[in-house]
Amino acid sequence: MKKSIVLKVGGSILYDHLLNINFELFRRVKLWYWDAKKEYENIVLVTGGGGISRNMQEKVSENIDGEEDIHNIAMSLTQTNATILASYLEDKEIFLPKKLGDAYEYLHMSTGKYMVSGGLKVGWSTDMDAAVFADILGADRVFKISNVDAIYDKDPKEYFEAKPIRDMSWEEYFQMFSIFPGQTHTPNSHMPVDSQCSMYCEKKGLSFHITGGKLLDEKQDIKEILNEGTFVHP
Repeated sequence: MKKSIVLKVGGSILYDHLLNINFELFRRVKLWYWDAKKEYENIVLVTGGGGISRNMQEKVSENIDGEEDIHNIAMSLTQTNATILASYLEDKEIFLPKKLGDAYEYLHMSTGKYMVSGGLKVGWSTDMDAAVFADILGADRVFKISNVDAIYDKDPKEYFEAKPIRDMSWEEYFQMFSIFPGQTHTPNSHMPVDSQCSMYCEKKGLSFHITGGKLLDEKQDIKEILNEGTFVHP
């Protein structure tokens, strides 16, 4: 029986520091995608906003005060990223939802589903979108590739002796990042998985597999990278 897979591609790796599109990464994701179609009945890719979204938020916030309006603008850029990635994958079977209801309806279809999506709800992170899609499909985890290769016991930028944690529970994750019930999503909070999404996953019995970072330089095959990093689970 073919399975479902949800892959979140963090905005942090979609562009370089000059905001050029990382087509080398797109190439590798494309190779992975077409290979994955042989193994998975349902494939969902979710794109983040990254530097281009943050850059736009900073520019428009100088003249636009409405917080929801600014979030809407940032969310629309994640959808633009999804459109670029979907176009690059060159698969006419791919569905690009524009609204959350469209995604729900599509994912409840009985046959094979191939979807690329950005953020679809103001106030949610794109991690949250990915988690909700995984829950609908009955997948037990979300794979996330970003500029973070793993969760460490200390900040690796400050401590040379910091060690990666390969396996941790959501309870341990909550303690490490000071997450408590009722916390809402804060955009650009620099958590591997934002607080709202992590609490949703713990409640729904979903896991996150966090990988990427330096592994993207060390390994060419996306499938190999997905076997590395940190597995966070209920």
